[in-house]
Amino acid sequence: MDNTETSGLRQRLKQSRAFIFSLIAIAAIWLVSAMSEHKAYREHYKLYYDGIDTAKYAITGIDSILTLDITSNGFHAFQRGIKKNRYVHVNVTSKITNKDADNIQVTLNIDDYIDIIRSQIDTRGVNEIKPVGDILNIALARRQSKVFVPEIDNIDFQFDPMVGLCGQPELHPDSIVLYGSQSSLDKIEYVRTEPKTIKNIRISGMHRVRLANDWKKYPDVRPSTEYIDIFIPVETYTEKPISVAVQYANDNSFKRVQLYPSTVTLNCLVPRKKYADVNSDDFVVTAKTINDTSNYLMPVVTQFPANVRIKSISPQQLQYIIIK
Repeated sequence: MDNTETSGLRQRLKQSRAFIFSLIAIAAIWLVSAMSEHKAYREHYKLYYDGIDTAKYAITGIDSILTLDITSNGFHAFQRGIKKNRYVHVNVTSKITNKDADNIQVTLNIDDYIDIIRSQIDTRGVNEIKPVGDILNIALARRQSKVFVPEIDNIDFQFDPMVGLCGQPELHPDSIVLYGSQSSLDKIEYVRTEPKTIKNIRISGMHRVRLANDWKKYPDVRPSTEYIDIFIPVETYTEKPISVAVQYANDNSFKRVQLYPSTVTLNCLVPRKKYADVNSDDFVVTAKTINDTSNYLMPVVTQFPANVRIKSISPQQLQYIIIK
């Protein structure tokens, strides 16, 4: 290739590059001009309705998507287009009237909420926001209700040494309301707590426990609460030995016996505050036959105060003489 051909090739390459650069410049100018124009871009938002008590009302129909025509330039529209998780919240508490009706229809005028909606979305570069449509509809059905007394099931109360339960645990709330269709509620017979171990109990207090999710087998059922608080009253105990006369339960095999010894000692844990109030008259110990071949009787505590715990009984066997 001579110098003339080489020079001509270089010239054509320069011209091609100039043409390509010109096209790129024209395209860039056109793109900037087009993107700078304000147009209406359509955006969709997930609607969340606050103020609906879903424990009492089932949502049978709802407008869950809000569509907006948003006027902005192309640059802002592009930035908005790559964003995810678009949603807005609307409070409808004041719109739910006639709350005792079995079926409730709620109609919302979007224009009444446009300022609230505007405050929740990114309005940078936005000239105008216009909703597509005029109203939003919500259809509610009142759930039927059924009241249960919660059952404490498989709750293991573990107390510190010398501390014990005083009285009965109290439930707060003491009743649970399930809301749902009558057919579902008819199949539910009880509400109970989940198994739980409450450790190191040393003072009276509240302990939160979750309800078992048996009700979740029925999608339309909702509880008034998923937790209950159990108040556990406790006492600090101290040891007290108490001597109690043994009674013999006559089974007509013989009329009268002489027991040796005739009294036993109960090693008890009694509430510290009630120490002086607990005495032998509060207890009944009965001698019973161990088996047909035994030469001994066994003392059994058949009556004692509810707030007292029996640690041991001594002796554990009694000799006897039959008196004819």
